[in-house]
Amino acid sequence: MNQDKKYLAAAKMLGSSLFGILEKIPPDIQGKITEIRLREGKPICLMAGEKTYFINKQGEILPEPEPAFLLKREQLQEAFISVCGWAVHSHQKELTEGYIAVQGGHRAGVAATAVVQEGQITAVRDITSLNLRVAREIWGAADPVMQKCFSGQTPGILIAGAPASGKTTILRDLARQLASARGGYRKVCIIDESGEIGGAASGTPVNDLGISSDVLFGYPKGKGLQIALRYLSPQVMICDEIFAKEEIQAVKAAANSGIAVITSIHAGSRKELLRKPQLQPLLQAGAFSYFVFLEGAARPARISGIERTEK
Repeated sequence: MNQDKKYLAAAKMLGSSLFGILEKIPPDIQGKITEIRLREGKPICLMAGEKTYFINKQGEILPEPEPAFLLKREQLQEAFISVCGWAVHSHQKELTEGYIAVQGGHRAGVAATAVVQEGQITAVRDITSLNLRVAREIWGAADPVMQKCFSGQTPGILIAGAPASGKTTILRDLARQLASARGGYRKVCIIDESGEIGGAASGTPVNDLGISSDVLFGYPKGKGLQIALRYLSPQVMICDEIFAKEEIQAVKAAANSGIAVITSIHAGSRKELLRKPQLQPLLQAGAFSYFVFLEGAARPARISGIERTEK
């Protein structure tokens, strides 16, 4: 069985020492891994949906943490520096937000000690754990959305799912399909603040986002949405995880300009979604015609339901 390229590419970003162990796990397990979790003094955890695997130094899969390989402080530090591309200073802004954008669209969450000045996080120190998400392209993941929502129309869509449920995977496939022949070559603009959607390397997407798409990489979502609206004349704007006030205002402006916005939000159910404070002003502005609900971390990028927003 062939080894999983996406998993290996992510694992390689953690440095040669850990990669020498991580590359040895069976290919059938590699293809299921969604997260590689590193914690100082604790076993490496490989997450496959809601299932947890542990490994020993030989890369053998263990169902229990004993006698798993325990991560030393210097190994975690090497992995952190490697994930940063051996240039930690170039990731300072991301680190204050709690993550590192990794080549290929992977993203590492960082647990550390915050350095705070005048109420603002200015840096982090003493890294204690990393959570590296393995970004995957699943062609056809958005097929149910395309079939139900894009028959002669271009609606705004909000994708709701719990953490690690595959929201970015669905967004990525929607971008690809809408900016290709199947989607009618719509003008799609992707605001990719953390590089997860396009997997940008040196500003160039490595994931397939279709022919008629433009990517604003590294822009804060609110600012990127404004720039796309003013200067790129998109039919569709796509971004991940709308939350901040500036982002909400930009989505409302797009809706009032006849531009469809497709984005995501953390919500494990319709009930949770309707409790989100940022949702009501967006619904009042008519920003979304459909809600798309995902099944959850146990079955990433699987759609459980598609509903009209006025239901």
